[in-house]
Amino acid sequence: MSALVKYCLSVTIFLVLMSHAYAQPAKDYNYLRGKAHLQSGQYDSALVYFDKALANGSGGVGLLLDKGLALYHKSQYTMAIHEFEKVEKTNKGRASIWLARSYANLRDIDNCLLALETHLSSPYRLPESELLLDPDLMILENDPKFKEFWKAGKWYTGLDQTLAEAEYLMRSKQYPEAVNLLSAGVKKGYRKAPLYAKRAEVYLAASNYRLALDDLNQAIEMDRRNAEILSLRAEIHYTTGKFKAALDDYNSAMKIEPNEMKYFIGRAMSLNKTGLYEEAAKDIETYLGFYPGNDTAWYHSGMIHYENGNYFEAINSLNNALKISQHDARYFAARGATYLKTRTYQYAWKDLSMALDLNPKDSQSYLNKGIAALNTGMNDDACFCFEMAKKLGNKEAFSFSEKHCK
Repeated sequence: MSALVKYCLSVTIFLVLMSHAYAQPAKDYNYLRGKAHLQSGQYDSALVYFDKALANGSGGVGLLLDKGLALYHKSQYTMAIHEFEKVEKTNKGRASIWLARSYANLRDIDNCLLALETHLSSPYRLPESELLLDPDLMILENDPKFKEFWKAGKWYTGLDQTLAEAEYLMRSKQYPEAVNLLSAGVKKGYRKAPLYAKRAEVYLAASNYRLALDDLNQAIEMDRRNAEILSLRAEIHYTTGKFKAALDDYNSAMKIEPNEMKYFIGRAMSLNKTGLYEEAAKDIETYLGFYPGNDTAWYHSGMIHYENGNYFEAINSLNNALKISQHDARYFAARGATYLKTRTYQYAWKDLSMALDLNPKDSQSYLNKGIAALNTGMNDDACFCFEMAKKLGNKEAFSFSEKHCK
């Protein structure tokens, strides 16, 4: 076999493998379909698919937990407890808060407190403020045993309190104060991975991508199996134009959590930016097959097709986004820009007008609307749009204004 033939064969094998490397959902279709129904509030349908998955012998602890959640949301608390207890046998603490909530709804204070104690001693422990305001647990808030339980126990460490306070400061947009608090926690010797991860969130909220990335790198170095942190770093890489690094992080997150479909959107966008259009289209199509009601995913689908010149597919995706929601200016702006490419200028002008009603500071939409107006004989409107685009800093608008508005 010649060297050329060997090379061609290796390239062919590589391309075949690449075609199967993306857009492959986790092994059990029934489980994923059940999760989609669960997240959409369609609990009966979710249970049908969960039972099918269980019959196939797949899904593991996550499937049992999700089946319990579906039953819990149907107020079938005794049956939910049965599923949650199965989870606790193999992964202690993971379903404990749901056991506590289920027992609270059954007014079983003793078992509720036993489950709550397990939860508070587990790595899955929720913040104190969240538990104290939990609507299920508050059913028992006037019970003397419940009051004594909270008085007697010291469940939260200095690290927990620091993270909770930092979350509050971040939500209040007090970013310097949150950073200072978390930095002090690092110096006190608290467990550093969650502190770095939380501080990265604060930096990201303040649009300081460099410092956010520095902290995430340290957090991942200490906690390499944390898919959430990896996906957060992927978002920063994507935002700062490091698309290959973003793709690598999304792939790593999906290896850790193969049944978590939310990473498909980010990976599709990263695949597209790295030139892998077909793989990107498959990823977003796979996601939408499970979550057809997600308007943001339809928008991203439209942008992937638009950026690759597949304008009719783009319009189809953007139509779906707008059927679900007409409150996001990006959807109208994207469809308007796509109509421009297909030279359907009246449709473009109408969509871009809607986009500017929702976001009057979008310079690109003003430019595109001006171009659409030019092509429908509305020169005065075109010149107005070019002038507005110029005021908003769109450099391309200057040449259009110079050429058409003297």
